[in-house]
Amino acid sequence: KSRINKEVKELKKLYQATIDGDRAQDFHAKCDNILNTLVLIKSAANRRFGGFTSLIWTSPLEEERRVDDCAFLFSLDKNKIYPYKKYKKDNYATVSKYRSGPCFGNSDIYIADCFIQEKNLFTRENYTDNVSFEYYKDYSAFSETKENGDYVAELEVFEVIF
Repeated sequence: KSRINKEVKELKKLYQATIDGDRAQDFHAKCDNILNTLVLIKSAANRRFGGFTSLIWTSPLEEERRVDDCAFLFSLDKNKIYPYKKYKKDNYATVSKYRSGPCFGNSDIYIADCFIQEKNLFTRENYTDNVSFEYYKDYSAFSETKENGDYVAELEVFEVIF
């Protein structure tokens, strides 16, 4: 369950990769410094999932890792929410960097630069127990198989207005 207990009044679209571009700088130009963002991803295998953070995205030169008690991942296909495991040491809810798009957890969902053009994998290539969200090895929530991974076909970011 999410740790947010507010009614959503509106979703305002900030960014759509197939329209605005799939470079990290395209994402950051539209989404940096805005609180409460919802990232929706459609994979090449037609998986629909994403994540939410109450924090802002930034574009620092070095990785900026942040804890966010309100963050969660979700799968629309499975109709499930996967909360952030804040109690686990060295877990981060979000990671911001100028050379990547929105990233959740310890690479639970990692969006690289030029993610559509270069068909970059968006989930962990090396599945371990070192995940930041509680999806209990339910890897099919995000990709076809844990061995092959999957690619982004579309990514949209919305500002959630409470």
